[in-house]
Amino acid sequence: MANKNKLLSLINQNTRGVAGAGLEIGASFDPIVAKRDGYNVEVLDHLSAPDLRVKYKDAPGVDVSKIEEVDHVSDGGSILDLIGKRDHYDYIVASHVIEHTVDLLGFLLDCESLLKHDGALVLAVPDMRFSFDCLRPLTTTGQVLQAHAEKSKRHSIGKVFDELAYNCVRDGAIAWPRNKKGALAFFRPLSDAKSILEQYRNSEMFIDIHAWQFTPSSFRLILNDLNGLALAQLSEKSFDGSGDTEFFVVLSKSGKGCPISRMDLAERSLAEQREIITRR
Repeated sequence: MANKNKLLSLINQNTRGVAGAGLEIGASFDPIVAKRDGYNVEVLDHLSAPDLRVKYKDAPGVDVSKIEEVDHVSDGGSILDLIGKRDHYDYIVASHVIEHTVDLLGFLLDCESLLKHDGALVLAVPDMRFSFDCLRPLTTTGQVLQAHAEKSKRHSIGKVFDELAYNCVRDGAIAWPRNKKGALAFFRPLSDAKSILEQYRNSEMFIDIHAWQFTPSSFRLILNDLNGLALAQLSEKSFDGSGDTEFFVVLSKSGKGCPISRMDLAERSLAEQREIITRR
């Protein structure tokens, strides 16, 4: 669960805040920038508000009255094509969304087009070291480029397999604080991954997964690469790694980019990964 106060502070520091035109992606049952709090915000989600209320009506600890009207229902395709408002938003906020995208670069490019020149994309991103993703390899820029070239609306068979076969828990928890130690265990037997994958292979079903895994430095490295290749204009405006199980990034077309060298980011990514094993 994202630190809501941290995200709100980043929005208010980097945008026109309540007065600005905003878009929240994946607000679900707990919006960061709620219409009821006065934000001039539109909501994009995978279901309409009535369908979200049905989905979460029996979920423990969920207050379905907090689900706000959804302005744009995504079919998994381009959000720019869906919304069609170029250079319109002062900010877009997406909390624990980017790791689910099928086409990560396409997502960034859509946000880039939807934002004003000084608009901000405010992201909360899970740190794979402290969640069920920790046994999976880090995402590379090449994988991001491959997914963008494929233009699929659902995740590849390989990514679905990795989600099913390598998700894990630490002492029974799917996410844990930085100082947590304990034994790791796979979430499900390999036979489950095989049977679910066969269903996926032989149908058009969509399985929502964490398609991308990051540590703070690996995420910044990918953004650095996309900027260096002139494939994306959104650059780092600010970075905050203080979250317990997540980090926060503000991107903008007016951002100056990451001040750390590409090699240093690559070396830091390796060091960050090693921390997973030292906590056993």
